[in-house]
Amino acid sequence: MQTTQIRQKLHQYIDDSDEKLLKLLFAVAKEYNEDDDDFEYEFTAEDIKEFDKRKEKRLSGESNTYSWEEAKQIITGKKLL
Repeated sequence: MQTTQIRQKLHQYIDDSDEKLLKLLFAVAKEYNEDDDDFEYEFTAEDIKEFDKRKEKRLSGESNTYSWEEAKQIITGKKLL
């Protein structure tokens, strides 16, 4: 795929994306360019609630945690869940 085609497709993704994808793409572009030192991401109240919910599941044993080595094995298909 040529650069112009990639650019057009990326513009299409941006135009059709939700807020979560926009924030992710912005963070990647910012990190790549390192030109916007004034921007700092702040977690929303909804983000913090989700973090708390995940923490409770982890502490209660309802969700599993994995070491980095286990995670790599799961990702590469060398270990099944």
